[in-house]
Amino acid sequence: MKNLVGGLVAGLVCLTQTGGGVNAQEPETAKPAPKGVMQQKLESCQKLLEALALNDLPKASEKAQDLIILSQKMEWKVVPTPRYKELSNEFRAAAEMVVEQAKNKNSDGAALAYLDISMLCFKCHKHMREVRMTRR
Repeated sequence: MKNLVGGLVAGLVCLTQTGGGVNAQEPETAKPAPKGVMQQKLESCQKLLEALALNDLPKASEKAQDLIILSQKMEWKVVPTPRYKELSNEFRAAAEMVVEQAKNKNSDGAALAYLDISMLCFKCHKHMREVRMTRR
């Protein structure tokens, strides 16, 4: 199990540090996007992943707390659907699990909770695309 989690975390670190191949050809002089709440979420998730990969559980807990706070901001609430609310609640619960596992010094548990956060991001963004397509 440790090797599986370690391999997943290492792979995700590589993806976040290389950009995952998306827009890898973009020039370095490109202007950064404005820092909206989703940009802040991405940065906090990347820092959380880095902390987990380095087994820095106090920093992982801090970054998970940042995610919880971000998810409570008004700007987070993008679409008023029951599914969006459910996914946001699950996201917060997964971030709280990272905090709890880090507090218990359980790096594998914290890494698995991070994977839940990542999957919830994918699910939520998929839901957002579906809502936008339905509105058209």
